[in-house]
Amino acid sequence: MLKGIIFDMDGVLINSEPFHYQVWKEVLKQRGIEISYEIYKPCIGSTVGFLMEILHEHYGVDPKDRSLPEQVKITKDKMIQKQGYPQLVPYVKEMLERFQKAGYSMAVASSSPKSYIEQVTAFWGIDHYFKILVSGEQVKSPKPAPDVFLKVAEILGLSSDECLVIEDSENGCKAAKAAHMTCMAYYNPDSGKQNLNTAAVVVEGFEEIDALFAEKIYCHNHHLPALVCETERLLIKEMEQKDIPRLMEICAQETSQDACEGIAKPLEEELEGFEAYRRYMYELCDMGYWCVIKKDTGEIIGRAGVEPKYWNDSKTVVEMGYVIDEKFRQQGFAYEACKAILKVSEQRGAYYLHCRIKRDNQPSVELAKKLGFVKTDYRLNQDSEDMEVWRYTCS
Repeated sequence: MLKGIIFDMDGVLINSEPFHYQVWKEVLKQRGIEISYEIYKPCIGSTVGFLMEILHEHYGVDPKDRSLPEQVKITKDKMIQKQGYPQLVPYVKEMLERFQKAGYSMAVASSSPKSYIEQVTAFWGIDHYFKILVSGEQVKSPKPAPDVFLKVAEILGLSSDECLVIEDSENGCKAAKAAHMTCMAYYNPDSGKQNLNTAAVVVEGFEEIDALFAEKIYCHNHHLPALVCETERLLIKEMEQKDIPRLMEICAQETSQDACEGIAKPLEEELEGFEAYRRYMYELCDMGYWCVIKKDTGEIIGRAGVEPKYWNDSKTVVEMGYVIDEKFRQQGFAYEACKAILKVSEQRGAYYLHCRIKRDNQPSVELAKKLGFVKTDYRLNQDSEDMEVWRYTCS
């Protein structure tokens, strides 16, 4: 279960990497060293000590020369007085507010000095969101070692598999992976061209990042069923293997036949194929059929969702489908579930959604109309004459 979210600071909370490079470049220039960005880049996300080793390797700087970091600190303070602290990354405050309301324990694990972390978070009024602030200088090994993340988890009283890390650097992503924590990477163009491949997902902005998204990334990384969305009466959740017998029972109902494609496979075969379905649909495609669960009882009352399909001439479409247990029909559950799924699909980037309905299936025809689907003249080659194609255009 996801309980803690750990933030890097530079490049994630504040857009500071260009500022830091500017400071070091200015100080080193005074010492006759013209540092290139390519040489500086590997230290992004790590500590001053790590950068001193890089400077020693390329320019012969004494890694124990304390006067250089001191000069950098003085120059940085002067530049802050003149220019102010680096700006917050857009929508960071809104994201922190959403996470706080969701009840997560939040912390900062930064390679910057502790005093600087405290100054920045206080200046921008975000310090109250975090239970603890930990610097890479407080642990033995800096990022890409996992020490700083493990230290945060220890202080919060959490295990690694209860944490999600948000990072913008290659070093940070590697550190999160080494700590066995789920990592969400933020692609910050001002942090340089970072290799973020070790992260579970890469995002390009925080405006839509909320608890539901964080939970999905965490669950997929741990191969757990994620909550897709919820309505007043329903939870729409990814299937688990243990849900399949119940869903097959619903699809086997005589009145469900029009909603369930093809001939039902034996239970054993459905169970064997579920792992591949989960990985492909949920984790790769970010789609699939999901359980429709009644909130007050926790009972599965149907399935609904969207899947990529190949139609005539290998045309790729996103097809929507649903089936509700006959005991729970005519109570608005199908509309409630499908309406929520349309919204989720739009948020995930869908443009058109399609559904196939038999002409005499009046309840489904009326539902499609109510949801905003429009009947088309398109027909699948393998469909019977009475099968119609309806299309929904996302806003």
